[in-house]
Amino acid sequence: MIETYFDTIERTEQKKILTKNKLISNYEIMHKLLECYPQLALVLDSNRQIVSANNNALKFMSETNLSEVLGKRLGEAFYCIHSSEMKAGCGTSIFCTECGAGKALKETREKNLLMQYECRITSKKNNILNAFDLRVVTTPFQIGEENFIVVYIENIEAEKRKDSLERVFFHDILNTAGAIKSIVEILDDTQNKQEFESFVEMLKISSNQLLNEIIFQRMIINAEKNELVVNLNSYSINSILDSIYSLHSKHQKAEGKLFSVNYLSDDLLIETDKTILVRSLGNLVKNALEATNEGDKVNLYAELKNDFVDFVVWNKGVIPENVQLQIFQRSFSTKAKSGRGIGTYSVKLFVENYLKGKVYFISSEENQTSFIISLPLKRTTE
Repeated sequence: MIETYFDTIERTEQKKILTKNKLISNYEIMHKLLECYPQLALVLDSNRQIVSANNNALKFMSETNLSEVLGKRLGEAFYCIHSSEMKAGCGTSIFCTECGAGKALKETREKNLLMQYECRITSKKNNILNAFDLRVVTTPFQIGEENFIVVYIENIEAEKRKDSLERVFFHDILNTAGAIKSIVEILDDTQNKQEFESFVEMLKISSNQLLNEIIFQRMIINAEKNELVVNLNSYSINSILDSIYSLHSKHQKAEGKLFSVNYLSDDLLIETDKTILVRSLGNLVKNALEATNEGDKVNLYAELKNDFVDFVVWNKGVIPENVQLQIFQRSFSTKAKSGRGIGTYSVKLFVENYLKGKVYFISSEENQTSFIISLPLKRTTE
């Protein structure tokens, strides 16, 4: 049985954690250095367990007392969704191999050097998902015979959000606005009625894309602030599938691809927010179209499973394992400089926090790639 995919499994017993905490507390200069740091600062022992932390770290972890986190590892204290997947806890799951904090801690311990990595953490506390973009610096430290790791953590959410918005407004929105301007200029010189109507249709599509992009950004901001309003109504499942197909079958990303939809033979109603669901599914469809070669298929369909419906977006490609481990993390993108890193993250945020469903994917040589949004047909009273 595999006990760890990444770092060591050994843990320090709580009695020794308390002894190490007392050692740090009596080392006055270390206590002052922790509190002087303007963001998060912690001290871990050689088994990556917390033995001290400044007040900023406690506030970030929503704890009022250090005793609540003593002995925990970083992912456990931050409620990382992967911290409990393995019996040995944080640092031992397959997902930890791509964790910036995990890499920094492992390399500092093994090489006895200061390390720095960016780290994306998705946490789940009280059934609410939150995402953090962090810069983690780790450095070795010794008191007598005891080895420690000092961890400095900077919240770089604002920096990442700024980068994302700059890409949106300076790339996507600027390009769409430029296309609208060009179409308007062509319309002035168009005499042929058929051509004129064609350009008007293009203008409608481009202006809708522009508006949708702006609304999408506002939705994400409101969702992260827990201010997104959910409007529940009953909708035909086939009507939702049709909305997605109509929006994306003529999209530029669908050109040369075989995009199809399979409707339910016996349609049913689902109680949901159609706007949020259509945008979430649309994001998965766009990703599938981008990942699909010309002439290959992308299929959208729904499957009924007891009192739930699975909306499935399938394409022929297979996602590399290192990418699979980071999907749904905010700020992670496979598109290098052009990527915004909010696509699959926003889907998980909308569906799990607001539609009370689940989002997951399957990707293998045998089955290719399917992204699934699973929702209850009827919402229970909250």
